[in-house]
Amino acid sequence: MRFVIHTFGCKVNSYESESLGERLVGKGFVETKKGEIPDVVFVNTCAVTNEAERKDRQKVRMAKRLYPNAKIVVMGCSSQIHPEAYLPLADIVLGTTRKGEAESLLSKQEHCYVEKDNRHLSYEDTPIQKGEHEERAYVKIQDGCNNFCAYCLVPFARGNSRSRKKDSILSECRILLSTGVKEIVIGGIDTGSYQDPENPDYRLSSLLEDIAKIDGDFRIRVSSLETSQIDDKLIDVFKNTKKLCPHFHIPLQSGSERILRLMNRKYGIDHFRDTVKTIRKALPLAAFSTDVITGFPQETEEDFMETYSLLKDLLFMRIHAFPYSERPLTRALSLPGKVDIAIRQERTRRLCLLSEENEEAYRRLLKGKGQRLLVEKRIDKKTFGGYTEYYLYCTIPSDKDISNTFQDIELS
Repeated sequence: MRFVIHTFGCKVNSYESESLGERLVGKGFVETKKGEIPDVVFVNTCAVTNEAERKDRQKVRMAKRLYPNAKIVVMGCSSQIHPEAYLPLADIVLGTTRKGEAESLLSKQEHCYVEKDNRHLSYEDTPIQKGEHEERAYVKIQDGCNNFCAYCLVPFARGNSRSRKKDSILSECRILLSTGVKEIVIGGIDTGSYQDPENPDYRLSSLLEDIAKIDGDFRIRVSSLETSQIDDKLIDVFKNTKKLCPHFHIPLQSGSERILRLMNRKYGIDHFRDTVKTIRKALPLAAFSTDVITGFPQETEEDFMETYSLLKDLLFMRIHAFPYSERPLTRALSLPGKVDIAIRQERTRRLCLLSEENEEAYRRLLKGKGQRLLVEKRIDKKTFGGYTEYYLYCTIPSDKDISNTFQDIELS
């Protein structure tokens, strides 16, 4: 049977689609090439915003129209929250569980496999043996979330926080590194909540130390950490582990204390600021990136400017800003004081401009400092591009092919 997988959303979704694709090929399925007609179409959906779900539904309708004889399998967060929206179009609706069984369910008569009670789940291990890219591989260590931020659908879509066994993670890292991968990206839905299910005292810091002990010339990047999950031990691991990239992605969401409380975030601005300063004391050149939601209900211009000023003051070199999107089941949906969409978009634009300014300032700070560039791709015949350990994109000239190699550089 021929198959195709369409993936929307986050890196976790991409990882799970990679795992599914590997299993299918291992069982004799053939992935379609451009122009070929599949027998099975998998659509791995996202539900982070209204726009994301619109694209999900559009892809499912398009697949049904283009391939009327193919089986349509819908999985992922949107199908978990809104299975009824997909049942008229899909042959199978999986939600966010039982993805490891997707291929075996094709011959079943049942159509909907969505687990309504997803707050008592164990981790479903769906390992991969090859990274999405030659030079970099994402390794999923955790799923689900227990935070229930007021704007976020993820705890409802992904279920309770649960972690993968450390031995499975370490084994996958070794396999991926044996294929020539030079960067391992450690991630999950709530990465910093990781704890080995067989040893609750074995947390993320211990896992990072053990990954770094694997032989080979490679580096480790952590995808995202909440400020409440960053303690002295974790900072020490970053400081003393050369293979760990000194890059911290710490979601802020808002720089206003009042808005943070409405969002049900688990920290205050002073704690956030102190965490960044503590990291900088240990790693003076560390890179910081973040996520921000603009136009959350009741956010005033004053609230927004508190966010803007904090990000400028702390020199976050990359700001991922998103306008607030109303999501079903969330507490924010019932809050008064909706902010006009045009204002949300304008505030997002201003943060994107600040992000560019901050990155330029950060590049000046690192001018003349030695960095290690992981070359990812050829730009033209004699130019290659990639990211440094500080998550700065750089290009480098070369007469020979230096793809998937480390190169020592200095920012000029």
